[in-house]
Amino acid sequence: MRWLDGGQSAMMAALDCGPAHLPADMFAGLPERVLAGMAVHANTISHARLVALEETFPRTRDAIGHDKFNAHSRLFLQQSGVTARSMAEIGTGFDAFLSYAGEAVAPVDLARFEWLWLAAYHAADETPLQLAALAGLAPEDLLAVGLVRHPAAFAVHLAPLAHDLIGIEPPGHGGAEAILITRPDAEVLIAPVSAAMVAVLVAAEKPQTIGNLLSQSSELADDEVEAVEAVMHAVAALMNAGALIRA
Repeated sequence: MRWLDGGQSAMMAALDCGPAHLPADMFAGLPERVLAGMAVHANTISHARLVALEETFPRTRDAIGHDKFNAHSRLFLQQSGVTARSMAEIGTGFDAFLSYAGEAVAPVDLARFEWLWLAAYHAADETPLQLAALAGLAPEDLLAVGLVRHPAAFAVHLAPLAHDLIGIEPPGHGGAEAILITRPDAEVLIAPVSAAMVAVLVAAEKPQTIGNLLSQSSELADDEVEAVEAVMHAVAALMNAGALIRA
């Protein structure tokens, strides 16, 4: 059996589902020696996955303790589909698993923060839309400007204790309604954000014009003028943080 004809897939199936999934003609040698070699390889892969989770969630590991984190990690890796992921994606859904496993809100939120921080770090490079680019536009042209969330921008609500566990927070994060994670340039940044900013960022998951954002907010508000002002302030603040790009 040639390796490029499915050898790697066969090995992964054998590692995940057992030796019965390993084709008999894949390796030369006695079956017991092949199985011994596969066992060593399986242990190496398993250890690498555990290390990848530790490196992805270092603050979460410190918060709940190494032994407990390791136990959670081993159970997480037994979930369907997890071991099929690449090492870079191995932590997908780990925060939800911790919640299901009964962990407190703070470490669950901390794991979510660490995963989004890493997602921002690896996100595609895009040029943020600067507020200065809108200066001087006529009102109708301003309303027609299209916005969409920067690939490296995420807003996350955190439990109060999670703010302390992050350990890198600037002043003001403790009372923030949410935390903005973004990477407008080379460095991942975090900043406190308001509920209005979160709402705009959520709406900007799909391309939106500024006019649409204003109309959507005013339709639901008792005070239309106040709602429009809140959205404009939120859009400006998100632009200053590098969280929006031109659609």
